[in-house]
Order: sequence, then C-alpha cells, then structure tokens
Amino acid sequence: MTVNLLGILLLVGAVGLDLCANICLKKSNGFTHKRYGIAALSFVVLSFLCLAHLIRIMDLSIAYAMFGALGLILTTTVDARFFGLRIRPLGICGVATMIAGVVLIKLV
Repeated sequence: MTVNLLGILLLVGAVGLDLCANICLKKSNGFTHKRYGIAALSFVVLSFLCLAHLIRIMDLSIAYAMFGALGLILTTTVDARFFGLRIRPLGICGVATMIAGVVLIKLV
C-alpha cells in the first residue's frame, strides 16, 4: 500500500488527538475535574476514528506501531517539558527502542 498525504494527515491527527487526550487525562486528576475527563474521552474517540480511517490506507501493523510509538514519545516529551517528569537513562533507552522498532517494522 502506498501512503499518501491523507494517510500522513490521519496519522498526525490520530497522534495529536491522542496527545491531547493524555494531557486532559493528566489534568483531570483521576476524573476529579470532570470537564478534563470528558474531554480526554472525547479526544480518545476522535483519535481512534482517525486511526480507523488510517488503516484503510496503511497496513494495520505499521499504522498502529507508528501511532503507539509516536503517541508515547510525544506524551513523554510533553510530560517532561510541562509537568516535571524526570526521564532516567533507562527511560531514554526505552524511547530509543520504540523508535528503532517502528523503523524496523517499516523496513519489513
């Protein structure tokens, strides 16, 4: 399957919406702030709608691997930058492993 501009936009949209969901989930403080909790659920639904459309264009294994890895990498980056997460060297190795895994899956 060839990935076109629509596929890239759907992937970026799915990852961006997943990132928004994770930020809202963190700010909901265990759903004690209901608006953030509802927003998180809404963003997750929209993210998976983008992912559902994406797998019509891209193979599921590649789309989901890229979605998952990019979502985790961006969420970790935002958490470190804005919420004070301290990433240890082993965590950096984990992120590097995810990146390597996505690259290897794409090459197969």
